[in-house]
Amino acid sequence: MAGLTERLELRLPAESLELLRVEARRRGVSIAEVVRQAIALLMEQDPHDRAEAAARLFEVEAPVTDWGAMKREIIEAHAQRGTE
Repeated sequence: MAGLTERLELRLPAESLELLRVEARRRGVSIAEVVRQAIALLMEQDPHDRAEAAARLFEVEAPVTDWGAMKREIIEAHAQRGTE
């Protein structure tokens, strides 16, 4: 690939590497490309934007239950979205 001149060796836990393999297959690209895209995305993000987004979430004052219940609701919502 043009413009790719530097090399990086990276050691990862087996679970992380497997997640990268799955994502690369899903996208139809190499693992290296997934990593390059993730790095580019991370570098584009402004930490102030993330802090502002978090502050806005706290302003919502939505009812909060225990984490177990919230996690179940999230999983159920994702499952329903997959069947629509």
